[in-house]
Amino acid sequence: MKILITLIVSIFVAIATFAQENNFKEVTDIEKVKVELGKLSENTSTIHSQFIQEKHLSFLTENIISKGEFYFKGPNQLRWEYSEPFEYIIVFNDKNILIEDEDKISTYDTESNKMFSEINNMMIGSIQGNLFTDSERFAVKYFENKTQYLLELEPKLPEMKNMLKTIKIYVDKSNISVAKIVMLESSDDYTSINFTNRELNKQIDNEKFNIKSDILD
Repeated sequence: MKILITLIVSIFVAIATFAQENNFKEVTDIEKVKVELGKLSENTSTIHSQFIQEKHLSFLTENIISKGEFYFKGPNQLRWEYSEPFEYIIVFNDKNILIEDEDKISTYDTESNKMFSEINNMMIGSIQGNLFTDSERFAVKYFENKTQYLLELEPKLPEMKNMLKTIKIYVDKSNISVAKIVMLESSDDYTSINFTNRELNKQIDNEKFNIKSDILD
């Protein structure tokens, strides 16, 4: 179970450059930015994109690079479909997590597992924008440059602080969509995930969020 939790956490964990780099500056009008970020939920019903994931582990000399496709369908369906270097799928579907690895399917209930529930809420909240307004769970700092907003979230809850030091989320100003999700683990290990070729509000069939249908097809 510990290995599985580490695997799923690594999907959402990323590191980015410091706010001072890439000309990021602290936001002066936070309320204006919050209004803009509110469009994440208003303007995004589905997302389909490719992603490149880079995982850094302190005990390895080289980072682990993975590639695949990502699907989101509101309000709470996610699919991570890994193609390189290994093929496996992780689906967050309402209250369940489905994992397919080498034709073996495992199912977990997020309601009965607080860790899975936190991971699910964090990912959905990042995409829909309500994670930034959750003051009970996160302290948020706002930065921006000419093309992006950068949100730095510091967990407040003990169970999250034990796992994560900082969450960084990059949002493109051009279409108010998440370009990169960032988390730095308490151990200073990290994973960087870049979303590329993002398609917003295109039709995505519900079958994408049912792993069993993939195997039967």
